Amino acid sequence: MGVVMRRSRKHVRWLPLTYVPTVVAFARRRRRLGPPPAPVTIAAVYATPGVIAVALPRGRVRVAVAWLAHMWAYKIAFETPYDRPERLRRRLRIDEPIAVDRRIGLGVPPSQRLQRRLRRPPRLTPLDRLASGVYLLWEIEPHLALAWLLHRHPGQFPGAAVRMAATFDSTLIGYFAAPTAPPWWASELQGRMDGEVRRVNAEVIRALRRERRPGTPDDHQPGSNPWAAWPSDHFASALSAAIALAEADARAGAVGFTYAAALGLVLVYTGEHYVIDLLLGAALALGIHGAGAALTGRTGRPLEAAAQPGSRSARIRRVAR
Repeated sequence: MGVVMRRSRKHVRWLPLTYVPTVVAFARRRRRLGPPPAPVTIAAVYATPGVIAVALPRGRVRVAVAWLAHMWAYKIAFETPYDRPERLRRRLRIDEPIAVDRRIGLGVPPSQRLQRRLRRPPRLTPLDRLASGVYLLWEIEPHLALAWLLHRHPGQFPGAAVRMAATFDSTLIGYFAAPTAPPWWASELQGRMDGEVRRVNAEVIRALRRERRPGTPDDHQPGSNPWAAWPSDHFASALSAAIALAEADARAGAVGFTYAAALGLVLVYTGEHYVIDLLLGAALALGIHGAGAALTGRTGRPLEAAAQPGSRSARIRRVAR
């Protein structure tokens, strides 16, 4: 074991890795120093996964670290439109998604209809807490799905990871081109939908921390980018994960689709997204999956077969050892 560790360290290219702390420091301080143009920031952070792929030896560690680096790059790119909030505010869409959702909800936006019927403000109900738990689980759910695929079905992992990464990244087009306020922001801060739609997750989290719940617009933290609602990266990534799981195992797929459906309801109920946001996110995930499957379908099964313990390639490896 020690010999293997020493060999793996020798194969690490340390010089390229110096780029990582440099770009992390740049990303953290860019707003205080005066943010550079968005293309500069995006190019700098999205180079990080490539640097890691070059610097680390082949193996699951490199795959995992490169994926984490990509998600960090996505997070920074997600924040970048809000680097200059005053400029973004001039293009902000507030009423357009409400108008679409009002048609979907037959006269009342679904977020408003659900909160009007199911909430009991100012009391936080068990449903509010359960919904917040489902919402917070999203922070790890897509990554757990990929980790399971890497462990159990490594041949299907590359295609699933590429499609999920493309799904995440494609949502950025909407955040840059059409900044859109989520239901809670439009309701609580702008008085739309009669001010009835509250940000349930924020209220639950503050209650758990024993902090004062948001009572005025000033109580809300804007976050890294509060106007990145259209399309929903939450629902798009959860659906992408469900499709990838279903391709590998029907039972895992059922779990994935159940979670995606529950998350969709929760996103609307808690005021995080409009229904139209979910539909656009679903269209992205399905479109990318269809295109990716067409490109990788011919190689997916051979790769999966080669990874099985009883496959010819596995037998060759055992003989070689």
